[in-house]
Amino acid sequence: MKSYRMQDMTFPEVKEYLKTNKTIIIPYALSEQHGAHLPLDVDIRNCDFMSAKLAEKLGCIVAPTLNYTFSGGMLPGTINVKPNTFSNLVGEIIESLALQGFENFIILPGHGGSESLLHLKESLRILKWLNPALKDTLILLTQLWDFSPSWTELFAEHDYHAAWAETSLLLHWCPEVVRMDKMVLDEPAVAERLRDDPDSYQLRESFTEMKQEVVQTSQRADVKIGVMGFPEKANAAFGAQIEKEFLDNAVPAIKQALAAAAEARKTGKRIVQADNVKMKINAI
Repeated sequence: MKSYRMQDMTFPEVKEYLKTNKTIIIPYALSEQHGAHLPLDVDIRNCDFMSAKLAEKLGCIVAPTLNYTFSGGMLPGTINVKPNTFSNLVGEIIESLALQGFENFIILPGHGGSESLLHLKESLRILKWLNPALKDTLILLTQLWDFSPSWTELFAEHDYHAAWAETSLLLHWCPEVVRMDKMVLDEPAVAERLRDDPDSYQLRESFTEMKQEVVQTSQRADVKIGVMGFPEKANAAFGAQIEKEFLDNAVPAIKQALAAAAEARKTGKRIVQADNVKMKINAI
């Protein structure tokens, strides 16, 4: 295979690929505020670099990166797409690829926004529910940090966005775009609040205390930079460590999932998932 990128292939090459391999990686990200020291396309670079590495290890191809999703940040350069719009688009991409013969979809987010991730997973669950043609498809939402212990450990250190991990990854992959000399944080109290609770960049207002009211949400006016963590601790070696951990852990896990799905398609056997949350309507 000359290229792991589907966009570099011709349609006869994709047709030939599908004779022996029905797996494709779907990366997604967006243009988003990442402080004054990192470019707006950090998340796009996250998924582009890692999906290329993952495709090489799995021997599969990568769909063109979807460069639009939801952030919630409102600083210049951030392009927000509503979670339902984004989730529907991913679903339609999967349906289109499934019609061509693809069966295994590895979604690789470069962006970690909880709103987009939660909405996407539930949207795809309902898509499979309503579209019987997708019953035999395997869809994996493969978050980078899930397979890197070093990255997930940073959450306990209160390091999240545009900080230690993401800056290290870019120092490893493309140091020429990192401006460490421009690194700055919000005012100390704001920076500490963002480290304590990364969702505290949001201002939520309402007219009443009723749980039934839909609140108004905006970005707090005191968030001028939006870095959530400790970018000054970043280094290229740590970025390389995150990459290695991801590949060392994700590759065997995904290969096992692909094999399990292939066997289940032959036997018709499925794992029945228990739903232990009763009366979900009460939580709304």
